[in-house]
Amino acid sequence: MSWLLLAFGSALFLGFYDLAKKKSVQNNAVRPVLLLCSAFYSLLMLPILLTGRCEPLTLHDHLYLMGKAVIVGGSWLFTYNAIAHMPLSISTTIRALSPLFTIMIAVGFMGERPFAMQWLGIAVCIVSYVWLSMAGRKEMGHFFSNGWVISMVIGTILASCSSIYDKFILQRMNFEPLTVQVWFGIYMMAVQLITTAVTWLPTRKKTTPFQFRWSFLAVAALLIIADRCYFLAVSHQDALISVITVLRRSSVFVSFVAGILIFKERKSKLKFLALLGIVIGLCLISLGKG
Repeated sequence: MSWLLLAFGSALFLGFYDLAKKKSVQNNAVRPVLLLCSAFYSLLMLPILLTGRCEPLTLHDHLYLMGKAVIVGGSWLFTYNAIAHMPLSISTTIRALSPLFTIMIAVGFMGERPFAMQWLGIAVCIVSYVWLSMAGRKEMGHFFSNGWVISMVIGTILASCSSIYDKFILQRMNFEPLTVQVWFGIYMMAVQLITTAVTWLPTRKKTTPFQFRWSFLAVAALLIIADRCYFLAVSHQDALISVITVLRRSSVFVSFVAGILIFKERKSKLKFLALLGIVIGLCLISLGKG
C-alpha cells in the first residue's frame, strides 16, 4: 500500500480517535478514563507480546520506553482534561499546531535552522492562532488566560517533545516500531494506574463522578490503528516524513466538522480561517524542508 494512503489512513483514524476521546471525557472523571483507555490499549496489543513478535530488550532499553510513556502520559493528562472542558473544534485545532512546536523545540535545543519558507509557515500558524483566540473568546471568554487553553498548549508541547523522543529511539537507538508500540502501551497503563491511585482515588467523591463508557475501547482501538498506519508509512523507503507529519495533522478536519455537527458547537468564520491558516502554515513548513 502506498505510504501516502497509509498517512491519510492514519489521519482519518486520528480524527475519529479525537471524537471518541471527546465522548469519553465529556462530563466524566478524566484520570480513570485515561487509565481504562490505556488498559484497553495494552490488552489489544498483548497478543503481539505473547506470540513473541517483539524484539528482546535490555533493562536499559526498557528505561527508554518508560521515558516515552511518562512524556506521553503527561501530554494525555493535559490534553484530555482540556478536551473535556473545551469545544472540540477549538481544542483539536490547537492540537494541530504540534508540528510547529516540534520545529521550535528543534531550533531551540537541537541546533536545527528552518528554511525561509518554513519561517513563513511558522508566521502563518502564529497569525492563525490569533484568529483562533478571537473565535474562542465568544465561547470561552478571554482565550489566552483560559486555564484549559493553557492546558491544551502544554499537552501539545509535550506531544512535540514525544515526537522528537520518537525520532531518537527509532532512528538512533534503532528500536523496532512494533516493539515500541507494545511496550509503550504497557508502561502507559502503569503510569496512568499510579497517577489515578495518587491523585484521583483520595478525592474521587469530591470531583466529577466516573462513568464507564464503551467509547473507551474505541479510543484504544482507533489509536492502535492510527499508530500502526503511521509506522507502516514511515517504514517505506521512499516515504517523506515531513509530508507524513503534515498529513497526519489533517485529522483536525474530521474532529473540527464533528465538533460542529455532532456536538453542536458554535459555527464561526474565524474558526474556519484559523483552521485553514494552520493547514497552509504546516504545508509551508513541510515543503520548506526540501
